[in-house]
Amino acid sequence: MAARKSSDRTKAAPETEPSAAAVSAGDDGRSRASAPAASDATEQTRLFEEGIRLFHAQQFLEARARFEAAARGPLAEMAHAARQRALMCEQRLVQQEPVLRTAEDRYNYAVLLLNQRRWQEAEAHLRKALEENPRGDHLYYALALCRCWLGDMVGAFQCMQRAIELQPNNRIAARNDPDFAPFVNQSPLAELLRAERNPAGE
Repeated sequence: MAARKSSDRTKAAPETEPSAAAVSAGDDGRSRASAPAASDATEQTRLFEEGIRLFHAQQFLEARARFEAAARGPLAEMAHAARQRALMCEQRLVQQEPVLRTAEDRYNYAVLLLNQRRWQEAEAHLRKALEENPRGDHLYYALALCRCWLGDMVGAFQCMQRAIELQPNNRIAARNDPDFAPFVNQSPLAELLRAERNPAGE
């Protein structure tokens, strides 16, 4: 999702570097992640090594997902090392979160989270931004997209309806927005976006 403007349409922990070959047996604790478990030792090793590569590339979100999956694999000592690395990724992600001083700061950060498919985190920042700027039509617009991806089409309708009340051009924008493309034909959002078409079909 691209950032929009209102009414304008145009603490690191010390770490060691465990090698994938060095970890091969131990306990069987589980990661908190919903990532699928590694199906066998070969897949677990691949995920672990991929996680290390991504970690060093500072792609902590992607690295965390690999480590969480590796943590559910059959080699328990590797699983333990993967869980430790996942926690390190979590620490880096927290450190990377910017200082958000204004509603626009929160909106721009929420757009970043939306692009990472972190819908609930994005929604939390958008709702805080709305507390500071309750007439931010672009905030309601982005919040409508969050509710779509979270499966709440009624909530999406309500947010988009408010965005349109504040800035009528949001109706046209949403109809032509590729981010909304999977949802524009789903009720009740579909009826809202189809309303008030001009004879030329806008």
